[in-house]
Amino acid sequence: MKSYRKQFLIMAVLFWQAGSVMAQINTVASPDGRVKAEFFLEDGRPFYTLRLNEKPLLVKSPLGLVCADADFTENLTLKGFSKMEIVLNDYTMPLGKKSQIRYQAHRRIATLENPQGRTVEILFQVSNDGLAFRYHFPAPTGQRLTVEREATGFAFPAGTVSWLHPLHDSKTGWEKTFPSYESHYEIEKPVGLPSPYSAGWAFPALFRVKDDGWVLLSETDVDENYCGCRLGQHSDGGVYRIAFPQPNEHRGPQDPVAPSAVVPFSTPWRLVIVGQGLDAIVQSTLATDLASPSKIQDLSFVKPGRAAWSWLRYDTEGTKLPYLQEYLEMACKLGWEYMLVDADWDRIVGYEKVAELARQADERGVGLILWYNSNGDWNTAPMTPKNRMHLPQVRQEEMTRLAQMGIRGIKVDFFGGDKQATMQLYLEILKDAAQHHLLVNFHGATLPRGWQRTWPNLVTTEAVMGMEYCTFDQRNMDKQAEHCCVLPFARNVAASMDFTPVVMSRRIRGVQRVTTPAFEMALPVIFESGIQHFGLAPFEAASLPPFAVEYFKIIPTCWDQTRFVCGYPAKEVVLARQKNGRWFAAGINGEAKNKTLTLDLSFLQEDFRGILITDSSQPDQLEAKEVSAAEVRKMEITLQPQGGFVLYPIAD
Repeated sequence: MKSYRKQFLIMAVLFWQAGSVMAQINTVASPDGRVKAEFFLEDGRPFYTLRLNEKPLLVKSPLGLVCADADFTENLTLKGFSKMEIVLNDYTMPLGKKSQIRYQAHRRIATLENPQGRTVEILFQVSNDGLAFRYHFPAPTGQRLTVEREATGFAFPAGTVSWLHPLHDSKTGWEKTFPSYESHYEIEKPVGLPSPYSAGWAFPALFRVKDDGWVLLSETDVDENYCGCRLGQHSDGGVYRIAFPQPNEHRGPQDPVAPSAVVPFSTPWRLVIVGQGLDAIVQSTLATDLASPSKIQDLSFVKPGRAAWSWLRYDTEGTKLPYLQEYLEMACKLGWEYMLVDADWDRIVGYEKVAELARQADERGVGLILWYNSNGDWNTAPMTPKNRMHLPQVRQEEMTRLAQMGIRGIKVDFFGGDKQATMQLYLEILKDAAQHHLLVNFHGATLPRGWQRTWPNLVTTEAVMGMEYCTFDQRNMDKQAEHCCVLPFARNVAASMDFTPVVMSRRIRGVQRVTTPAFEMALPVIFESGIQHFGLAPFEAASLPPFAVEYFKIIPTCWDQTRFVCGYPAKEVVLARQKNGRWFAAGINGEAKNKTLTLDLSFLQEDFRGILITDSSQPDQLEAKEVSAAEVRKMEITLQPQGGFVLYPIAD
């Protein structure tokens, strides 16, 4: 009898404990009800989970942060969880994967209090494609608050695999320019493995949770009040945690790692993009949905386009005037809008001759973009112009001069860090450039974190191991096809990406291209970049067949719609993009074997007529044929090893 009574008491206690925990669980569901985030306290510690179609994509994951004078990770009390609020936001993007966007989500706010009576809010917003959350300090004290660390984590169920981008340690790499978000991904590895570098893993980070769904982690709306974050090196038990920059990044110890801001302020949004299929990941606009609206009122100067670029093939030799004249001629013949003049132009050509070149280019409908070294003393890269972008007064003087010269944009390189001071430098450059109607391309740079919405003059950013790395080393070239088949599912989801695609000749800079010509032709559709800088050289353009020339003349660089057709990270990908009612489609094969794909292009108009470009049976040759909607709306296509295809519309 005593044994039964004891068991009854134990069960009653367990039931009461479970009930007390359950009573603290608060749910935020997406408008369609398929995505559900749950917030709760356990022994005074905050946690959350995330489910898709009732399947767990994130299990008990930690929340909270530690400030210099307040701890919000333990001994917390839930003072309130607000009623559900509908968030609806319609906005337009002048550049990107989609032009007209509607963001709809459900929001609830948890208010937490620590034993000292200090409060923090956690804002949860759940949309049909994921969860966004951030910390907010509402009290208008006017005092400065320093965040020493975040406890924020993302805990994945057993059996999850990942595609992750290792972040190089600071002050390493060529001329100490790392970190610059330029690595190959670790492909389909079990969660929990450490990063090969102490700096951790870069955003965005892609995960497949068994057959239950896909997850992409990132962040957005990073402003001057915070640093850029990443995932820490260690993820024991499949728990990935937010990490801050390394102390030696950018200007080194003179800039603190811990971000600080005057209250009230909010931390960046943590993004958890989810979907049953990869279409939800590729097509998501969550990175801009949560970003601050445009700070530029007059966007008339923000124009997308295609750019000729000599550096990829010729290095600084290509900055000499004869080469620039050749590339300008190519841009004119192809109807391209821009030409990039790269490093050392101030020494090789000089300001006066560049101004004259800009005048000649403008008369022919081409705008010039000029390269700059960002640095003060945080890297030893020798290329010039140097020391013209990091000091406010000097930067204003330089941009005033550029505007007078008729220059359309700048490419600023070698930032080397994610500290709050570095974020401030990025944003100051964008603000000043907007005042002078200059477009901006960041290289050797961090991942753009929503800035392309807030500052639309940011037309593209590198933050990728791009084509230049393929030209440096055969080992990188050998991995190009696989690497390119990861980027549409990860890096390019978050922001425009300056990969600098398209090399048509077999050899470049002493390495041999292993991808096919149709693979290279496909990349301007596969990769989205507000200004697409092509690796195409004038002698390559001169030898192209007419159907390829026509393609390069009409290919857009910003889109009204983007559709994921099929694919799998590192194996293959097929995308379709639409501009002004005209659809383009392309596919690439990341593997060294023939591959037959069945494509559903039923969204094409019934009167669609196009040109289908594929690899020829003759080595390193292209072939093309005219096709109708009936032939391609349901299409089976065979891709050669590391090959591709392009489908583009015939002009009316």
